[in-house]
Parts: sequence; structure tokens; C-alpha cells
Amino acid sequence: MTAITVKEMIEALSRLPQDAELVVTESGFYSYQEFATIMLPEAYTVEGVDCDEDKGKVVYRIGHSHQSY
Repeated sequence: MTAITVKEMIEALSRLPQDAELVVTESGFYSYQEFATIMLPEAYTVEGVDCDEDKGKVVYRIGHSHQSY
């Protein structure tokens, strides 16, 4: 399990723009893990797979779930 403290996350979040949007990304098909990877906010450009209207928009991901098949 990958974890960070609440203090670490609050400090990282406080440095983001006030209107920043947070997301958790994922890839693959079947998940075999109990938890997504937790990470400090990281800029991520929306690729528009499921949301063409947001393609190219920059959001901040705070976790990632990789699924295998």
C-alpha cells in the first residue's frame, strides 16, 4: 500500500490554484489491487477518451489505478 499523510496532502493541495480540479486516473480493464496509488497532486492533461469536451484541459491527479487483463 502506498500512502501519504494528511499533512503532506494538505500542504500540497494548498499550493494549487483555488479553482484546480482533482481527479484519480486509471488504465486497463480488470483491477486486482485493493487500493489506487496515492500521490501528491500532479498536473495531468485530459486526453478526452470519455469526455471529449474536456480534451486538453489541465487537471491535477491525486492518485492512479492501473488495472491488468
